Amino acid sequence: MFKPTIAFFVFLLTATFVFAQSDTAVFRKELTITTENDNYNFTKADRYYSNGLFFKYQWLPKQPHNAKLVQKLHRAEVGQMIFNPHLNRRSLSQVLEQQDRPYAGWLYGSYGQTNVYSNSRVLQWDAIAGVVGPAAKGEEVQVNYHKIIGLYKIYGWENQVQNEFGLNASVRYYHPLTVTNAFTLHAAGKATLGNTFTNASVGFLLKAGKMDNEISTAYWTGRLGSAAKNRRHKTEAVFFLEPMLQAQAYNATVQGGMFRSYKGNYVSELNPFIYIIKTGFVIAGPLASFSAYYHVKQREAKSMIDPLEVYGAFAVSFRFR
Repeated sequence: MFKPTIAFFVFLLTATFVFAQSDTAVFRKELTITTENDNYNFTKADRYYSNGLFFKYQWLPKQPHNAKLVQKLHRAEVGQMIFNPHLNRRSLSQVLEQQDRPYAGWLYGSYGQTNVYSNSRVLQWDAIAGVVGPAAKGEEVQVNYHKIIGLYKIYGWENQVQNEFGLNASVRYYHPLTVTNAFTLHAAGKATLGNTFTNASVGFLLKAGKMDNEISTAYWTGRLGSAAKNRRHKTEAVFFLEPMLQAQAYNATVQGGMFRSYKGNYVSELNPFIYIIKTGFVIAGPLASFSAYYHVKQREAKSMIDPLEVYGAFAVSFRFR
């Protein structure tokens, strides 16, 4: 149980140290490292969405913005996600008897943009390419990680979904309903289309705290391109809540590859509608940001034993010229 606590304080101490740096420098690039894990909810189980690790690089273009598009950010990301059933220890026979969703890994790279408009509208999009199945190396990462830190042996990866290359596109739009200096409420819509994930979501994004406007807030990586002394707050502290209702059409980590006739030894049927609640905070200074958030997600497969998937995340961002 020390893993999430140690990660939290390492990230927090690192971010706190760099918050004290210059408030006159202008930075145009940012690197973000994010770790997601179901153990960050202080349980001892690797179930459902078990682990995610992501590296994201964002940068400002050199061309000037037009009157309506006041902030434009480019984004490149690589990441891996690992999915397990309810039980993955004790013995192979017991695990396979109680398997309630497939084992799966998803390894991907993406390019996207964040566009912030003068009326506080935000549009994000990403083009994503990756692979689901053994080529994603989910088994190797999880098994070897457990060996290194002395955790229990993992059983059942024989029943992971089979390899399939995936092409996906996603878009997220946030429309302002209420915007003040300390409180914002956006209507939110999201959609993903592809042979790995196809879904659509609607909901709200509520942000509150000591925060800059939508153009400059660290929530949208808006701290690039201007000096800290020119912002509303030298240090931001933003708390957010984002409840969403999602319609699922396809998920290859649950159903296997869309275009494969043999999808794996075990696949599941999707729940057509689920809810997802994300909440957390972002603390940002001139040179760095630290964020932590918590996900509560209704089970995405009808066969899953637990009614909810719960996981947490920590992220640290560093800005540079």
